[in-house]
Order: sequence, then C-alpha cells, then structure tokens
Amino acid sequence: MTEKLRIVPVTSLGHSELEPYRTLRGRTHHWSDGFCVAEGEKAVRALIASSLRVHSLLLSEDWLHALAGAFRFPQHSETILYIAPDNLLEEIVGYRMHKRLLAIGVIPANPSLADMQHNAPSASVFVALEGIADAENMGMILRNCAAFGVEGMIIGTDSCSPWLRRSVRVSLGNVFSLVIHRSDDVIGTVQYCQREWNWQLIATTPYGGSTDLSPSGDIRARCLLFGSEASGLSEKALRISDARFSIPMRNQVDSINVANAVAVALFAMQR
Repeated sequence: MTEKLRIVPVTSLGHSELEPYRTLRGRTHHWSDGFCVAEGEKAVRALIASSLRVHSLLLSEDWLHALAGAFRFPQHSETILYIAPDNLLEEIVGYRMHKRLLAIGVIPANPSLADMQHNAPSASVFVALEGIADAENMGMILRNCAAFGVEGMIIGTDSCSPWLRRSVRVSLGNVFSLVIHRSDDVIGTVQYCQREWNWQLIATTPYGGSTDLSPSGDIRARCLLFGSEASGLSEKALRISDARFSIPMRNQVDSINVANAVAVALFAMQR
C-alpha cells in the first residue's frame, strides 16, 4: 500500500517543508497558525484515524511500514510522509520524547454552537472551561472528557489552547475526537446555551455544593463548569449557574487538581 502514499526521503532538516518540525525545540505556537503537533504512536494514530486533515508526518522507515495501512481516508490523499534516518529524528527533540514519529495536523474550524447542539443527543453532557492555564492540565482534561463521552467542550480564550503540543501529547491524541468550541467569552456563551436550549449549568466548587448530579426537570443538556487552577470559577460563573457540585474532601485538603476534579464529576454524573 505504500506505493500510493506521498513519500519524501529527507537527509537534512534544512528542507523548507520541515520548518514546523525544526522549531519544535523552541517556544513556538504552531496552533496559532492553524497547525497542531502529534508525537508518539498513540497521538499520531489518533490523528490519522480522526476527521482532521493530516498535513505531514516525519518518521522512520520502520514506522512507514507499521502505519502504511492506516492511510485509507480521503483526507490522507495530500498527506506527505517525510522519511528520515534515526539520527536526524533524534536531533529534533530527542528519541525518548517522540519515538521517531511526529505528525502535523490542521486544526479544524471552530464549530458553531448551533451545530454542536444540533448534533448532540438529548440529555447530553458538555464541559466548559474558564481560565485553565496549564497545558498538561488541559491535556488531562481532554482525555477525561473523551473517556466519559462528553458531547462537546466550550473553552474560553482565557484558557490555554487545547491544541498546544503539550496538551495534545498529554491527551494521548484524544483531543482529535472531541468537539471543541473556542469562545472569547465562555460565561456569555454558556448563558446563551442556557437561555436558547435550556442547558442546566452546574458550577464545580470546593465549598457549599451538592454531591448529587441527578438531572432534574426538562433539561436538554447539562454543562459542567470548571475554573482555573489558582482560584476556581469566577463569581460570575457561580452566579449564573443553576446548581453547584462539590467533591467531599478529607484531612483538611482544600481541593484536588482540576483535571482530577473533571474525572470525578463526570463519573458522578454518569452514575
């Protein structure tokens, strides 16, 4: 099957098309240019299997043969596979990090709220994030949301991008299976969904919330709101919510990591 693929052998990182790979060591933000980076087998396979367009891969000869059967969808027709020797691949960011397998994907267009709502079944669960600063926390949240079947996410521009390289890596590529709406005003956006489609907004807070996440009334969808690592949800987010949820703490522990809180809350909602 490899004869149908666009294979380009490279012996130097000076190739102009390899610029995104050359700059992986630097503090560059490929996502701001509409690209995301996947590294390692799980993330790269997830990208290839997703509906996203795969711009290119940089990989070893061994990986070319291992992945050849995965390129079977129409969006792969323009994908370029740059084949490089091991020593060149190790120069980029280190063998231990990416295992000689990297890919560049094209970030999808921002889905509209109407499409996100229309495509979701009744009694759907959404997650909205306010002020998540750490890329690793973001990656773990993405993985948790995929694991618990979240229908869609609303992420404010006050949070780091879910398409950052570290977020993609920590998510193990699960970001590629999620529907993510990027909002300039996440609280205004969830209020719109609350008003327009009768979403129930549930604020997560360390104090004073219920431990019961059972649905009540004629609710089209429920949306869990999570706030920043440092201070949690804003007062505005707490004020506009229909309900509050708290995870009981022991031994005078104030709270748990926000990504862990997402997993606990989603599990509680499933129950």
